[in-house]
Amino acid sequence: MKQDARELIAAIRSAHLTYCGFPKLENISESVGRVVREGVKGDFVEAGVALGGSAILLGRLKSSDVTLRLYDVFGMIPPPGDKDGQDAHQRYQVIRSGTSPGLGVDMYYGYVDSLMEKVILNLSRWGLSCEDHHIELNPGLFQHTLRPPGPVAFAHIDCDWYESVSTCIDRIVPLLAKGGVIVFDDYESYSGCRRAVDELMGRRPDLEVLFHRRSIGLRQP
Repeated sequence: MKQDARELIAAIRSAHLTYCGFPKLENISESVGRVVREGVKGDFVEAGVALGGSAILLGRLKSSDVTLRLYDVFGMIPPPGDKDGQDAHQRYQVIRSGTSPGLGVDMYYGYVDSLMEKVILNLSRWGLSCEDHHIELNPGLFQHTLRPPGPVAFAHIDCDWYESVSTCIDRIVPLLAKGGVIVFDDYESYSGCRRAVDELMGRRPDLEVLFHRRSIGLRQP
């Protein structure tokens, strides 16, 4: 990974704009670098935006003419379901109680009013204009909004629960371009995400495991 990418990751982390640690952000950076080097054609997609930290990383690393499509409820996340484990349900109860801590001294992002506007502001502070840099924000539940129109070169899935991850898999994996990469942030964090991804790999043994370091990245051969 190039030094300027490491410095960008450090700056985003220092600004308290992402819950992703260095290893996960490095996985994203290295995956994007590979997609760019190989000339994979298609949009970039992120499902689960929070404060926009990883979206800033993607926006700064992608080519300016590549569309970055961001999907999120931009508010309180939906509850986990029957196919999620106790880890997810316990975590959600903390969030629902209003006691979940934020990053640094900041409020937890799910409690922030006008979160989409805050994400747009965070992007602009890092030199990213939605219009000039082809960044599209899509608010709402994934089952209602997540319908990328064409090939996908890179996707970052950061949405915790089984149903959300499964929806992303169903809507994005069939659109992955040859050489395209999909990264699942929560593979080692939540059992529901891991279950959904393991089911995918069982159905699609042709997908290449590009890395498995905290997050997991799969590549369309």
